[in-house]
Amino acid sequence: MAKKKSLYAELTHRSYSRQKDDSGNRIPQLRRGIEAQLPFHPFLEDWGFYYQSFFHSAVNQLQKGQTEDQIEKEFQKRFGIEWAWADSLATDAKSTYDQLVTARENRILELSKDIESGWKAVSEGIEDLENRLKNPTRQNFQGFEKKLLGLESKTSRLIRKQGDLDRLLSQKRLHICFGGVKLFNSQHHLEANNYKSHDEWKSDWEKYRSGNFYSIGKGRTPGNNRVAGIFYQGDDNFTVRFAVPGFLREDYGQYVYLTFEVTGQRKHDLLYALESNKPVTVQCFRREHKSDQWYIHLTTYVQDVPRISSLQNGCIGIDLNAETIDIIYVKRDGNPARTSGKQIILSFPIPTGTTGQNQAALRDIVCEIVKLASIYQCPIACENLDFSLKKAQLRHSGSKHYNRMLSSFIYDKFRSFLVVRAEKSGIEVKFVSPYMTSVIGMVKYMAKYGLNSASAAAMVIARRALGFKEYIPHLWLKTLSPFFEPEDSKDGGFGGGWGKISYWLKIYSIRRPRLFQPDTVLRFLLDSLTVASPKKPRRRRGKVTAISTSVETA
Repeated sequence: MAKKKSLYAELTHRSYSRQKDDSGNRIPQLRRGIEAQLPFHPFLEDWGFYYQSFFHSAVNQLQKGQTEDQIEKEFQKRFGIEWAWADSLATDAKSTYDQLVTARENRILELSKDIESGWKAVSEGIEDLENRLKNPTRQNFQGFEKKLLGLESKTSRLIRKQGDLDRLLSQKRLHICFGGVKLFNSQHHLEANNYKSHDEWKSDWEKYRSGNFYSIGKGRTPGNNRVAGIFYQGDDNFTVRFAVPGFLREDYGQYVYLTFEVTGQRKHDLLYALESNKPVTVQCFRREHKSDQWYIHLTTYVQDVPRISSLQNGCIGIDLNAETIDIIYVKRDGNPARTSGKQIILSFPIPTGTTGQNQAALRDIVCEIVKLASIYQCPIACENLDFSLKKAQLRHSGSKHYNRMLSSFIYDKFRSFLVVRAEKSGIEVKFVSPYMTSVIGMVKYMAKYGLNSASAAAMVIARRALGFKEYIPHLWLKTLSPFFEPEDSKDGGFGGGWGKISYWLKIYSIRRPRLFQPDTVLRFLLDSLTVASPKKPRRRRGKVTAISTSVETA
């Protein structure tokens, strides 16, 4: 298995060109995407159909063990297409094949974690029901049947998931349905899916399996692409010149020319790429939901934006939780900055609505955050969370808020939008460990600075990016000294000391607002831990008696 990329490496659009500067270092560059509408031409439909047919064959050949080079040579002879088209086909197919392999590995890991967490939850549920049966009071039997049915449902689901995992592990061939499983299955229920006949369904099926082709860019060639060259015509107009595959030239000639329009910053980016001999990769596709309109998407590279942010100017911390996105600006000395006597704190509700509405709202939020970072010329810090694994583990936690949060695409999209937007503005994004950020924030900074728990967690994230260590407060160490280990005083935010505090807050049900009164909480914890701690039995009047270990809750 290949080494997993870091989160930043997966999200960044920054790369390094083959060109080198005077010092011999490769020049950084940013990837840009440019999209425009194309006028209709029958060549797009015909080549889109044949390209996808060849593409499906290429993916199958990869599953049989052929290499990209073998597919490239075979397809030139087999289908009579130029080397550049065959090269693009093989590269496109290899990329899809690699994605399938990665998706399979991720699915296996996700199922394994889901099943492991699920059986653990089932075991805890059974233990809870057994304890209720041992003490059959009315309160203990309240909701008993409902919980029993829930455990039965959960067990059935886990058995199904185990079957899915076993099948995945036993299958050697990767499975993919070009055109979509939903559309494929609709042939068995034509009337329910508004089809009058099987021929009508087949027409849609063939359409959805076609309508897309791809060409790899190449610098220092006419149009910066060997078979889909891009040329500037003046004003906002550009032309794409498609080299027609040999078997279609009788119908369309050697070349097909189509004009499209690009405006604003994207126009300047495209002109820079063309003049700098940057490769321009072309993908043409049909959007069925927009009246079968064809579009062209260009991927190229532009100059890297010099970084203007510095940790010397402080850092902006971001905490993503179930309901809000909270931001705080922390100065270089680790304290929240103030303007006109107020702390610089922002809080945005998690967007709700359609996918398009959510993406638009997220982009607006990201713009505000990056704008604030540009004003203070400081980096932005986020938690380095793996939501895919967290989703599998928290499914069985019983928390509806976090299940909804982790099931949403919002968090991955937010980080992706943040990194891309920040790079365009020269702002660095740092990803830090999420370990105990909420607990540390509540214990150390919530009462001290009058913050809510989310803003306090964001402050811990920013301080972590600035290089600060989060030691347990002296008052906590002194008050609860019998229950800490000597090394806990050196816990800089990643050791067992903070783990103990988190555990105590949980088992004694200490709610967040109570931490605004740390003295009261510490007295309660000291009393509770003293009562609950095991003690040696003592003799009284010749008999051995044990001290009661009942614990009250906060």
